Amino acid sequence: MNIKPNTLRTPDDAFVGLNDYPFEANYRQVDGMRLHYIDEGKENAKAIFLLHGQPSWSYLYRHMIPLLVDAGYRVIAPDLIGFGKSDKPMDSETHTYANQVKWMGDFVRQLGVNNASAFMQDWGGMIGLRVLAQQPQWLDRLVLANTALAEMSKLEKFMVPKILKLLAVMAGKPSLEKFMGNINYGNWAGYFRHAESLQIGQIIQSLTTRVLNEDEMRAYDAPFPTPQYYAAPRKMPEIVASELDEVNADWEKLKRWNKPMLTLFSDKDPFLADQGYDKKFQKNFSGALGQPHMTVENASHFLQEDQSKLLATRLSCWLQQTSY
Repeated sequence: MNIKPNTLRTPDDAFVGLNDYPFEANYRQVDGMRLHYIDEGKENAKAIFLLHGQPSWSYLYRHMIPLLVDAGYRVIAPDLIGFGKSDKPMDSETHTYANQVKWMGDFVRQLGVNNASAFMQDWGGMIGLRVLAQQPQWLDRLVLANTALAEMSKLEKFMVPKILKLLAVMAGKPSLEKFMGNINYGNWAGYFRHAESLQIGQIIQSLTTRVLNEDEMRAYDAPFPTPQYYAAPRKMPEIVASELDEVNADWEKLKRWNKPMLTLFSDKDPFLADQGYDKKFQKNFSGALGQPHMTVENASHFLQEDQSKLLATRLSCWLQQTSY
């Protein structure tokens, strides 16, 4: 598959020998670019989508995938455009919220797997939820973990983007050490915008409770061999509160989606723990009523690293309990 102009493709040898990542590579073409995805257990009738966020990739799910396949599910884990083994547009202006939703929506339509289930975390939820709003037949079950989708009033739509921009400006050009010592939105956005060399493995480590080994941190660095590849992870912190009219419209559609929904948020996520986002999802989705929502203990933002076995077991048991 040819590479689209002004687009990069991480060389395959960057991914050779990654620990616990033996999965065959699959690709679909979206908007002239190659989108990579894992597709294991294809012989199984019921499918689970696993959606990652920023700055991770499908490697984040490496420990959950075999457990879910063993439980009898087909497991599909795509890499967002700009991340992992997917193609990476070099122009930061290409990496809009709308484009990420469009690209993932195109992938879902092409794959043609409907009435599936999904586990969404971080930007995987912010993007995946809008895809679900626009393609409600895609999923019959939904699990949300450490993610958000901002439904905002007129005043909030005016104020929140300004406040976030101000926080990023006030943070200046934080080093990795400054971010790790004070994890907040301003330092997050400032680090990704200004750091000459993004230490993705170290960032993931700062947002886990489990100690990653050097090979694991190298795997998180692998998709981005030089700063030319950084456009997506640099841009995404800046578009958290963008396209708010469109987000509000998609929220209205989501409120009509009434299939079973479960929240699994972490107790030690420095961004989202005790912020009420899980309760907001429970309130707005009618299918959340009476479900066994839980707080995942001893887990930070990237809970897939911290509690992979628990998450896979909880997910497969819940799907069986809800007759999926």
